[in-house]
Order: sequence, then structure tokens, then C-alpha cells
Amino acid sequence: MTAVAWIVALLAVGLGMMVLEVFVPSGGVLGFLSVVALGAGVATAFSEQGPWVGTVVLAATCVAAPLALAGAFRLFPHTPLGRRVLPPPPRPDDVVPDVDRRVLLRELVGRAGRATSDLLPWGSIEIDGVEHTALSEGGPITRGELIEAVGVQATALVVRAQALVLPAIRLWPDVPVPEPTSEPPAVPRQLEEALEAFDFDAIGREGGGGNTPPTTKLDSGARPKQS
Repeated sequence: MTAVAWIVALLAVGLGMMVLEVFVPSGGVLGFLSVVALGAGVATAFSEQGPWVGTVVLAATCVAAPLALAGAFRLFPHTPLGRRVLPPPPRPDDVVPDVDRRVLLRELVGRAGRATSDLLPWGSIEIDGVEHTALSEGGPITRGELIEAVGVQATALVVRAQALVLPAIRLWPDVPVPEPTSEPPAVPRQLEEALEAFDFDAIGREGGGGNTPPTTKLDSGARPKQS
């Protein structure tokens, strides 16, 4: 065997025993032998191939050893030994308390009920005859008010007041509704006659000489008298 073959073999044996130590616990024996094999391969490279080749082999060993360990630890949980040593992580539903209670409350989202106490914002409500702890959304809710479940928070329902939509009611269905018209309103006949009989020129003649216009008295259908 040439010196290069010995270097490659020692490095391969060292990395193999390092990975095997992860899967087959040996109390550190395989780990110690892997370090010896890797050290021997680097020393052979320096002594047989010179400092440049030895430096390259040392750098490659420093990079390959951590990568081999990382790959071994990544595969270890999927092995039979790894499944016994490292049990699978619990499911989220197994670690959350009151799972059945949460599932029941999620089924009530969208249902309507009635507040059995004042929600300020916490209180109690009743849906289908069953009382639940609830949290008001958007403001206080008084006792007896209709509510609607809109969500779940912890083990309580998130509710809001149910809006009441009243139908439009016509109080007098037989009375027709007047339609809007664009015609101007009619002027009373007596007002038209009074405006026609009023002498506006007399006011201009008498009030032209002073700042205060003379006082006149109008009678319906008669001309104003001068003061």
C-alpha cells in the first residue's frame, strides 16, 4: 500500500468509528479509536507527503469530522435504538390542557344565546340551556341581552351583542304617500290684490328726502294714505 492509500484508509476508519459510536454506545472505546485513527492519518500525511499535503489533510479532517457527527445525530432518532432512547415529541393536543373543552367551545362559535350575568368584560352566558364562561368583545353586555359566540379564548367563549334588525313597519298602509312636485306654491288671491293696489311710487316720492321712510298703514284692498 502506498502512503496515500494509508492516509485515506486511516481517515475513513476514524470517521466510520466516530459515526458508529453514535449508534452503538461503547462507553467511549469507539470514540477513542476514531481519534487515534484520524490522528495517525494526519501524522502520516505530514511525514510521508510533506507539510503542504499534511496541512490539507488536517483541514479536511477538521471539516469532515463535525459533518459526520451532525449526520449521525440527525439519523439517530429514526433508528430502532434512537426511537427507544428518544421518544417522539408530544402532539400539541397532548400538552394543551382541557382539549375536550376547547373542542366543544369551537363547535359553539356562531351560535346565539343569552347573557346570564353582566359581562364587564367577563361573565357567564347560556347557549342551548348550558352555561359557559364568556368574554365580551367590543364593550359591556348587560344581563339578559342576546349574544353571539364569535371565538374561543383559553377555555372561555368570546361573544358580542347580537344586533336586532327590526322590519320596516308602515303605520297607515291605506294613506297614500304624496309625491314630490316641482310646481311653485300658489300665492293667495287677497295678497295679489293688495300688492297690485299698493302704490310703491308714493313711498319713493315721500321717503326720498330723509333717511327714515314715512310710516304708512295698509288696509286690505285700499291705497295707503299719506301722513
